[in-house]
Amino acid sequence: MSGWIKLHRQILEWEWYSNNNCFRLFLHLLLKANHKERRFKGMELEIGTIVTSRDLLARETGLTGQQIRTALNKLISTNELTSVSSPQGTIIQIVNYEKYQIATNEITNEQPTSNQRATTNNNIKNNKENTYRRFAHLSLSFQEYNKLAETWNEDQINTTLDEIENYKKNNQYKSLFLTAKKWLGKNFPNGKQMELSMDLQFTRNILAQLNEKDDPNKYRNND
Repeated sequence: MSGWIKLHRQILEWEWYSNNNCFRLFLHLLLKANHKERRFKGMELEIGTIVTSRDLLARETGLTGQQIRTALNKLISTNELTSVSSPQGTIIQIVNYEKYQIATNEITNEQPTSNQRATTNNNIKNNKENTYRRFAHLSLSFQEYNKLAETWNEDQINTTLDEIENYKKNNQYKSLFLTAKKWLGKNFPNGKQMELSMDLQFTRNILAQLNEKDDPNKYRNND
């Protein structure tokens, strides 16, 4: 692969610059994204998009699957990226790719020419900023995520969302929030308490091992 990308010094002030995983993933996506429109397996791919998967991104960046998932969620939460599932893979869009990579004079010439166009773009941006997770026809807003987070922790929620995304018949669902709530209730009936119970059991096991080790009668011969 040949060519280069532009990287402005303002990246030093970016909120995710100090987050190694987010910065590594974002830079990798900038390098891999389409710099022009093209067709891929029957789809029209826009500038700034990449068709990939979390497993592939993990292999390409050296990050773990969990690190990729967390970094993607953070970048999506601040409207750096959007992510949509398709039969061909996950389509990731770098929201401001043209702003990053197209010359300044070209950007100026492509500025909105009417209030209507500006309003439309603002509405799209607001919708994306309010989305915690999106795939296929389903989406989960941050308000809905916060409601789930009252009962379940982040790992439990994200694991369940992954399962729903990978479920072949997820096109039958109309609400990601209600579906996730139902699946979470089935997978983690005790919510966050399940995690606390596991930690407590782990602690008890360690203490039991230590007590057994320190038991002076353990190796005493029976009289």
